[in-house]
Amino acid sequence: MKRVSTQTARGFTLLELLIALAVTAAVVALMFAGFGTIGRAEERNQRVMERSERILVVSQWLGRKFDALRLLSRRDGNVFVSFFSGNAAGVIWVAPLPERGDAGGLHVFRLTPLRHDDGRVDLSVEVVPYDGALMALDWSNALKETLLRDVRTLQWHYQDGRTGQWSQEWDASKSGYPARIRVDIADDRGVWPPLVFPLARAR
Repeated sequence: MKRVSTQTARGFTLLELLIALAVTAAVVALMFAGFGTIGRAEERNQRVMERSERILVVSQWLGRKFDALRLLSRRDGNVFVSFFSGNAAGVIWVAPLPERGDAGGLHVFRLTPLRHDDGRVDLSVEVVPYDGALMALDWSNALKETLLRDVRTLQWHYQDGRTGQWSQEWDASKSGYPARIRVDIADDRGVWPPLVFPLARAR
C-alpha cells in the first residue's frame, strides 16, 4: 500500500487576524470618507446651480422689463419730466405688463430695497397701473412682489449716452434716458457678475 502524505491545515494566528481587521477597517474608513467627499461636492454643486439660476432669473426679468421701457412724460408741478428716474437704491420706469400683447396695459414699476426688522434686505418690485401724464404716484396701493431675497449689496448706475459717464443719480428732469443701466448685487454667497441692460429700444 502506498502512503498518502497529508499536510495539516494551519489556522490564522491572533496577530494575522488583528492585521486583517485593521486593513478592513482602514478600507471601510476610506470608503466612507470618499462618500462624504462626494456628498459635499454634490451639495456645493447644487448650491452653485441654484445661485446661477437665481442670477439668470433676475437678469432675464430685468432685461425684459427694461427692454419694454416706454418714453413717456409726467407732470411734476408746473413742468413735465420724463417718466424715468433712478438713484443708487432703485429706479422707476413705465413698461407694459405683460411685456407682449395688449392685455394688461402700461404700468409704473419701482425697484427698491425692502428692509426687514431683523436686518435682512430684499429687492422689492412695486407696480401701479399707468394712468396718464397727470397721475399721482401713490405707492400705498401698489402690487408688491419680492424679486430677490437677502441682498447684501445693491447699487444702481446709469450711463449717459452722450458722455459715456456712469453716475448713481438720474433725475427725471433730464431730457433723455440713460443709454445703459447697471446694477451691482451681492448675496450671502458673494458678489454677482455686474448686470448691464441697454435701453436702446426704449420707445
